[in-house]
Amino acid sequence: MLEFVAGADLFSRRLSHDLSKKFFTNIYGQGKNPQKSSGYAPNPYFPAVFNTHNCIDKEMHGRKRRIVSQGFSPAAINASEPMILNHVNNLCEALLKTTKSGPLGGDGWSHPQDMASWTNYLTLDVISDLTYGQAFNLITKPNLRWLVNAIRSSTSKPSAWYNPDKWIFPEMADERKRFLEISTKYSEERMASQEKMSERNDIMSALLVARDPKIGIKLTEAEVWGEAYLKIAAGGDTTSTALASVLFYLSRSPIAYTRLSDEIRTIFPTIEAIHQGHLLNSCRYLRACLYEAMKLAPPAPGALWREVCSGGARIDTEQIPEGFDVGVCTFAICHNPERFLNKGTSPRITPGLRTPSDISAPTAFAPFLLGPRSCVTKPFTYLETSLALARLIYCLDFRAANAMGEGAPGSGVMGKERKEEFQIVDIFSSSKEGPVLEFKKR
Repeated sequence: MLEFVAGADLFSRRLSHDLSKKFFTNIYGQGKNPQKSSGYAPNPYFPAVFNTHNCIDKEMHGRKRRIVSQGFSPAAINASEPMILNHVNNLCEALLKTTKSGPLGGDGWSHPQDMASWTNYLTLDVISDLTYGQAFNLITKPNLRWLVNAIRSSTSKPSAWYNPDKWIFPEMADERKRFLEISTKYSEERMASQEKMSERNDIMSALLVARDPKIGIKLTEAEVWGEAYLKIAAGGDTTSTALASVLFYLSRSPIAYTRLSDEIRTIFPTIEAIHQGHLLNSCRYLRACLYEAMKLAPPAPGALWREVCSGGARIDTEQIPEGFDVGVCTFAICHNPERFLNKGTSPRITPGLRTPSDISAPTAFAPFLLGPRSCVTKPFTYLETSLALARLIYCLDFRAANAMGEGAPGSGVMGKERKEEFQIVDIFSSSKEGPVLEFKKR
């Protein structure tokens, strides 16, 4: 299949003419010609059942999205906050414990902690609790921590209908199978206890009872399972990348670290005061740092391909014929120096953000995409990351322990040589290692 690749070189040439927004809207915007690429189709998580990620048909996707979005309504998000805070507190307590077992003769700093792992544990605990009514408990127990690698395996090598993985990647295929079994088991237990769980107002509750407001039908049981699988596979890793990224850049930017710490520790009188409300909303630098981190390490960094449908499509100044794939590489556009960085500077959390115009998302900043396929979890993700980062900074100081997560100058690997840049790998979402931090109780 022919492809029209809107890559880094193309962006470098055209963003100087302020056409970045046109690329996004022409490809991903509401009512535009392109549909999701047929390359997504061979990977339904359940045979013949598609979810909101991999269904190609626009009408089918619209029906599913209208139902699934009810699980992330303002009321559902508000009801989710106590569950989010429970797991954020578990993370804070786990990291506080590490400060009590630091090096002998140390000054209160913990042993190095890999935050790629801890942020994965947090976000998977949150999304499993909200989806299944029971958490994986990765923060507090090691039993299911293998799920982190299993989910990475399930998303890094898509499975085709003829399933070649069992011969080409047998270990990966086995981990994917185990993950699917766990997801199915938790889904069945959740659905069996629906009457008892009906008051939780969580994601699964919404999926089980919600009807498409347009045509009045519900998701089938198999569709509910498919959406549950997707929320675990996508919801955990993308949010953990955002958290790991902001911790990486803060640990390497003393000015930004100090300013954010001062903001959090001044605005909130106690850690219990860190919850939804006017105090959290007033933390403008907190939101600025999250924006910056998701810009520098977008949780879905690659191009999200769309196939041009009948009649062709006008993509900026290019007329693209039917059957071509088009896409915008999120990482490339977010790292374009003409758009976001002063020429000659390295990626970093900018210490000088002060005004609303400084911290508002620019037109080319779309980590949650835009249009009919934009991520329905955006408000939920901002709440989870804001609560986690604010509570961590309130109760703990941290610093970089080693270079994990940094680029390697002189490595000869294109795109991996910038030391100051948090290294991520494009899979279905993103994979990462580090940062490795040391913590100290404040």
